[in-house]
Amino acid sequence: MRIAYISNSIIPSRTANSIHIMKMCSAFVMNGNEVFLIIPDRLNETELDVTDEFDFYGVKKNFKIIKVPYNSLKYYKTIKFALDASKIVDKLKPEQVYGRDLISCYFCSNKTNTIFEAHKPMNNFIKKIIFNRLQNKKKYTKTVVISDALKQIIIKEQKVESLNILVSHDAADQINDFKGILSPSKKIRVGYFGHLYKGRGIDIIIDSAQKLKNIEFHIVGGNENDISYWRRQVKSENIIFHGFISPKNVYKYRNSCDILLAPYQKEVAISGGSGNTVDYMSPLKIFEYMSSKKSIISSNLPVLNEVLNEQNSILVNPEDVDEWVTAITKLLNEDLRNKIASKAYSDFQKKYSWEKRALRLLTK
Repeated sequence: MRIAYISNSIIPSRTANSIHIMKMCSAFVMNGNEVFLIIPDRLNETELDVTDEFDFYGVKKNFKIIKVPYNSLKYYKTIKFALDASKIVDKLKPEQVYGRDLISCYFCSNKTNTIFEAHKPMNNFIKKIIFNRLQNKKKYTKTVVISDALKQIIIKEQKVESLNILVSHDAADQINDFKGILSPSKKIRVGYFGHLYKGRGIDIIIDSAQKLKNIEFHIVGGNENDISYWRRQVKSENIIFHGFISPKNVYKYRNSCDILLAPYQKEVAISGGSGNTVDYMSPLKIFEYMSSKKSIISSNLPVLNEVLNEQNSILVNPEDVDEWVTAITKLLNEDLRNKIASKAYSDFQKKYSWEKRALRLLTK
């Protein structure tokens, strides 16, 4: 089947949504489809010095990227992109449009079978109207959402039926290489991977590290400003900041750790540092952790409980440093670490690889 995947995201960039898109396009191809990714040519916003998007994300060069000129006018550019994307779809004549851009999906659903994937509620009056009108388009198939919590929010806010809304949590690569990149150490290594802005719990990690000075804490990710800020808060020598690592190499650092932390707080910012996603998020980090066959300590938040439980992780109060310290201390026990890691990995293999996700979305 020929698929046109449409997104308004910045590619290449450090955002989780760009990783998601590139991985999904590759996964669709791995399931026997031909894929064309249509994105805006946002040259001034892309990651510097990246000459090969596929290599940067660590995906096979098995689909084609079509970049659309992007107008700089604030409000017009999104509509112009959607119109241009729909014209490209007309020329490609795919059997399926799959999109994370609501307006593009709306235009395409006049002529081509269209699936819209939402990662947040419709956040303004115009998008709310467009989403509801999309439901009545003759070629609209369904909306995919990343959590049941998000599904319930959309049903309530948009007053739509649940029949055409499919819950599909995020995913990760099936990793077959479990070798680490860091030199072997006799110390237990605790890792955090991701952005360092508001709501990610970096302060919890620093406070925990200062109480557990015989353990190494490795923080991978963040921009230079955020790293500089957090380094100034550190008073112990057992915290190591690695900075940003390209998506294709991050797993090697996860493999070097014994315990992985997801200390999401009750307010979790999205890329760019604004908004709060704590009620409906499905973080890539969780699935990447599961795929690494490492024990996980996570904040005990309702939306994360859709995936994590007391068998495949240790769940703790997001804001209680003592609970984090206790959980880490428990996992000094290698047998317990392995038991939790094995269950998380087993759950991942059953449900959460990119290929399984891509196959499910086109068949359900």
